Amino acid sequence: MSTVLTSLATVDNRPFFDKALHYGVIQEIIAPDRVQCVQDDLSKGIVQIANYFGTAYLRPELELALHRMVSLISLYLEDMSGGDLKVAAVSLRDKTLLAHSKAGSDMIKRLHAMPDSTLFMGGTVSAESQRDFLDEKTATGSSLLAEYRTELALRLESQNTIEFAFWLAKKMGASRDEIDDADALIRSAMLVIYVDQAELKIPTRTAFVRLFKAARQAKTRFNEARLKDLLKEAPTEFQRLASRAMDRFIKKDLPQIRAPSSTADKLLFGETGEVYFVSENLDEDVREYDRLVAREWDRVTRGEADDPAVVATVLLLVATGLPPKASMLLRESKAVIQNFREHGFDTQAVITFIDAHAPESIRDDLQRVWTGDLKPDAEEQLNDNDPNWPDSHMERALEYLRKTCSVSWKARRR
Repeated sequence: MSTVLTSLATVDNRPFFDKALHYGVIQEIIAPDRVQCVQDDLSKGIVQIANYFGTAYLRPELELALHRMVSLISLYLEDMSGGDLKVAAVSLRDKTLLAHSKAGSDMIKRLHAMPDSTLFMGGTVSAESQRDFLDEKTATGSSLLAEYRTELALRLESQNTIEFAFWLAKKMGASRDEIDDADALIRSAMLVIYVDQAELKIPTRTAFVRLFKAARQAKTRFNEARLKDLLKEAPTEFQRLASRAMDRFIKKDLPQIRAPSSTADKLLFGETGEVYFVSENLDEDVREYDRLVAREWDRVTRGEADDPAVVATVLLLVATGLPPKASMLLRESKAVIQNFREHGFDTQAVITFIDAHAPESIRDDLQRVWTGDLKPDAEEQLNDNDPNWPDSHMERALEYLRKTCSVSWKARRR
């Protein structure tokens, strides 16, 4: 009889709680007085749940609360028992319905507390977000257990990936506090491991450029022993994740690195979709990075691209068809003014120059500086179109350039 009932339960569309209770009564596991206790618990629980999510004074809220409570009890019972109706029935006999409902609620709360991606947000879970998550999961009519197990597997994978990234960071000298994307750190670690001669250390920006160049060489090959040596004391799960990450790096990331149009600067700061992690070292020479990834920009600015006057000088020279440089002579300043008054600014030339030569990380900012600030200001200050404000001898315009740009001449004495 027990076998028949269990077999029928597998095709029964009722909630697992209903099936377990029905089985327990028929098999005399649950006595009649216990059934009355179950009914009393159900009434109490419905009111509590309705008040938690809204109000217990509306019939639709009470009906939804009943659905929620049955779903939570069924979730816990089926997961705990592995689908065994006898085990579930014994649990209903020995523990209150409220305890079962709370156990199901706790399962969902623990699920919510787990990461849903490899982005590391940190912080604590708020009561409001927890309630919203419970609301979302218990209000639907779908199989809560199937949905729970699917999401649990995904979140466990994200959690393991984050823990693996922290482990790698510790092994390779990066601060845990710096990490906000586990996948990015793992990707950078795989690059370091792949380049056989590289120090097993998470790279700074300049070190990343050198790793990128080394990985592009066809003679560079993966040394599996190097990875195994790093992982010799790692947990089994981390070894699995490392093997998978290296396979993914070789199949997906390495071809992108070796693409003819690829640059280290694009991978770090462009919109490639595959993010890499680098350690921010305050002692690192920023100019060294610019020199490695943007030689022409470094040459033109003489490594002083953090000086607004130098940037203004370069962009105004380019905009008026003159060779870009970090400082203007007096004759070059007059040429800038003359060319502007005759032809205006060539904004496209400025954008093209920025895209071709500036580091990827500052291109958007440079374009905003030009279009939103420097260009409109210079157009107003360099023109000679206002009869009430003549500047035929360029005195006003030259004074503007002297204050705005890096120039090698001094103001005229009056």
